[in-house]
Amino acid sequence: MTLAGDGYIRQSVAVVGAGAVGGVFASAVHRAGHDVLLCVRTPFDELVIETSQGEEHVPVTVVTDPAGLRPVDWVLLAVKSFDTAGTARWLAALCDENTTVVVLRNGVEQTDDVQALVPRATVVPALVYIQAERLAPGHIRHGYGNSLDVPAGRDADRLARLFHGSGTDIRPQQDLVTAAWRKLMLNAAVNPLTALTLRRMEVMGDSMILGLAEGLMRETQVVAEAVGARLTGADVRRTLAFMKEFSDGNGTSMLYDRLNGNALEWEALNGAVVRYADLYGIDVPLNRAMTALLHALRPLPTTTTAEGPADTRLAAA
Repeated sequence: MTLAGDGYIRQSVAVVGAGAVGGVFASAVHRAGHDVLLCVRTPFDELVIETSQGEEHVPVTVVTDPAGLRPVDWVLLAVKSFDTAGTARWLAALCDENTTVVVLRNGVEQTDDVQALVPRATVVPALVYIQAERLAPGHIRHGYGNSLDVPAGRDADRLARLFHGSGTDIRPQQDLVTAAWRKLMLNAAVNPLTALTLRRMEVMGDSMILGLAEGLMRETQVVAEAVGARLTGADVRRTLAFMKEFSDGNGTSMLYDRLNGNALEWEALNGAVVRYADLYGIDVPLNRAMTALLHALRPLPTTTTAEGPADTRLAAA
């Protein structure tokens, strides 16, 4: 890190993963005045963030190989849970005892596998609330939302300073377990139902699908209570109401992953509900059915498309 005028500390930040989440937060830390390294598999010339106000061209450094990299102050880990092991070489090069790794991914099992890869670094879980879509390598459409829920304390304060001036809202949570299960309750419903039906949020206008979404949420809420999260039936009702605020044209990350032929993150969503349900002897037939169906899906033909505006990584996603 370097000290600039007025005591401003310019820090080194590496973003591992250049999908919708990685791209949005790489642009955010750049706006905050920091040096940004974007670690990717597919190279591109520049990072472009498309919003309703126009395009932001972000001058980050794009690298495709960790060889020769030095440890940085911060790593924003923005890959799907099943890709975490594949980041080991990046993390080994980028992290030491002075590095903080912020894990930006879905689910309630965010940090255990990451901490094992960076035993000397500080690891911070973060719940992502944005709506964005990767249109092409290095080209992200950011709809709305720009916040991170993180455990309250020193690390939350440090993150708030890191993102100061970027427009990102760092929201400290006294009970991140409850916050994570509340988010999972929504994710476990809208992600599989949009992915399986190949429809955007307009599918929730179907009363049978809406009833299925509520059933998935209620099962998740019961499991969450057993785990120790402070969720009740009132949270299910509030989550259903929150879901109805999304426009019909919104999609989900799982829907877009399916349309793009990518692996689906079902193990971190409905799969997690089933795993914890088994631990506590709770019956979750709807989540078990979603898990089986998602597991059995085959890739779509490459000509498959989704109709409507391509706006999409739900706040929930």
